[in-house]
Amino acid sequence: MRMRAGLSLLGAALLSACGGESGPTVLENEAREAQTAATMAGWDRAFSTPRETIGRVNQFGFHAGDYAADGDTFLTRGDPITMSQSDAKAPNKAMFEAAGPTANRFERMVFTLAITDPANADTAKQRFADMLRAFLSQYELEDEGAFDAVIDETDADGPVAGTPASIAVDQREGDQRTITVTFTRPTGTTPVIPDQGQADGNRA
Repeated sequence: MRMRAGLSLLGAALLSACGGESGPTVLENEAREAQTAATMAGWDRAFSTPRETIGRVNQFGFHAGDYAADGDTFLTRGDPITMSQSDAKAPNKAMFEAAGPTANRFERMVFTLAITDPANADTAKQRFADMLRAFLSQYELEDEGAFDAVIDETDADGPVAGTPASIAVDQREGDQRTITVTFTRPTGTTPVIPDQGQADGNRA
């Protein structure tokens, strides 16, 4: 009886080690996501493949973390990246966040430029707009001039490459301000993103 029980426990341990009782492995999940992504294009792919999209966003230096549960929503947030004059007292920085109600898609992606160094604002705005265009180009999408509103610091609402989008300019203390570009999944809901990074313009 002891030998039979021992063999039974050994078998269970081996099965667990092989992933037989723990569901798909990380590699299996990644392969499945890659297969799903290959069937999508454009905004559909950007919103519906969080892991891949985070990887593409991180090419710009955001170092966004895993898309993980955060209260009633799922959230990923990147580190601020400097957009101009890194040796300024408070360099202009860009931020990225994305959120949604489930782990398998974003409902909203938000890019924010915090202008805390007005003397170099023009450079920062141009680089921010160029970065947004480069992000879209990874999905073979074009803004068709929509991001000129970033450079002009003009509020705008309307589709960008077919998806709902908004550009909002928020005056802050003195001549500091933020420019927030939000992309929303067309058929999705819009969960609240905590803080939206707008108050973090001075984060290191």
